[in-house]
Amino acid sequence: MTQRINTVLFFLMLFATLITPWDSRKWLEFSDTEDYIHQSKIPLTTREFWAPHHSGTFYPRPFTVPLLYKLAGGEPARIVIMQKFIHCLSAWFLVFSLLLLIGTEVFSCLLMIFIYMLMSWWTISGWTNQVLSESISLSLLFCWIASFILAWKRKRWYYWLAHVLITILFSFTRDLWPYLLVFFYLLVSFAAWLQERPLLVPALLMISVAFILFLVQQNTAKTGDRYRLPLINTIAARIISNHEYTAWFKSKGMPCTDSLEIKYRKIDVNVDTDRHKIWDLYYNRNYESLWIWIHDKGKTEYMKFMLTHPAYTLLFKESKQQRQRIFAYDLWYSGEVAGYSKSMQKLFPIFNLWWLCICNFLLLIQFFRRKKLILIFPVILSLVFLMNVFLAYNADALEVERHLFITMVVIQLIVFISLAILGDSLINRSTNTKIS
Repeated sequence: MTQRINTVLFFLMLFATLITPWDSRKWLEFSDTEDYIHQSKIPLTTREFWAPHHSGTFYPRPFTVPLLYKLAGGEPARIVIMQKFIHCLSAWFLVFSLLLLIGTEVFSCLLMIFIYMLMSWWTISGWTNQVLSESISLSLLFCWIASFILAWKRKRWYYWLAHVLITILFSFTRDLWPYLLVFFYLLVSFAAWLQERPLLVPALLMISVAFILFLVQQNTAKTGDRYRLPLINTIAARIISNHEYTAWFKSKGMPCTDSLEIKYRKIDVNVDTDRHKIWDLYYNRNYESLWIWIHDKGKTEYMKFMLTHPAYTLLFKESKQQRQRIFAYDLWYSGEVAGYSKSMQKLFPIFNLWWLCICNFLLLIQFFRRKKLILIFPVILSLVFLMNVFLAYNADALEVERHLFITMVVIQLIVFISLAILGDSLINRSTNTKIS
């Protein structure tokens, strides 16, 4: 019954999403859009589509988003329609899979209603109107979680194959996802070894898949010089303002440090004029030696720096105001809230970080009491996205809000999944006690 309601809600949401108006001028504001469209027009039969080189003002991206844009004909209006469909489909698929975890009808219905409400939040649905990677990346994240649950619970090889295919597409939406994929399957493998041995073999195989994706994606990122812009942003926004950090990088051969200190020592990423100054570094030929250093050594040296400066890596040196950017939502990229999403705008966000911590604590207590893997699954997701916070913040200090708007989204999702699992577990336990 609940799955039939899920299908009805999918069509209702699709209709409401398609008739929601969007501002076609918004996607003209970003050079990223031009990069995605340009890459989508490269022939699939050439290596340059899958692992393109940087050239002039074109900065390559991982292939999934350009691939889907190509399927939409490379036309922004068609791309928006496609993203709306994928968004609604991901909501249906996520609900379909999550219902496999819940046994009681009341919590199944509550979970289903909540997921569709969450998907209507402009922080999620608004990105479908923008020709950028965020909408597809977020939709494929939901599909990845859903396909894992489906393969885990149904235990058929073809579900695992589908999960592998979705994992590949999901991984190549952002260069940070492979790190999280490896971490996720390591945690799942450990949990399976402790409690659910039949899951251990597919989990170990998925570690291999994730590690291969990691190596391939690292190679394509280096080919396309995809580290240049994020590292430039981080150097200008977080390194140059600290003389000790600057001296460390200068000792490692980073050029232009004197010029950078003069221009960017007092930069404020929250001020538009300062952000524009950083963008100048992308194309200013006076910093060509810096680009070359970043391409040849920059990423390796930055990783060494993070390992030797844990206070920097763990964000202890960031102000409370700067760390608050991790929990950004309702960003300006998508324009004014429109359509049926207006009704959800005052409702979300419902939960905060404290809710997540409390739910994880209660789930761990129940896990050690009842020894069921389902009770620790939301905890695993929480750890994965905690890692995402540190990776994304340290990878690009300028685009923290844009890259981490997902934090508040997954907090809402994980907390409600946790509440549904806890409620379902307590009802089942009570029922079993009465029967016995």
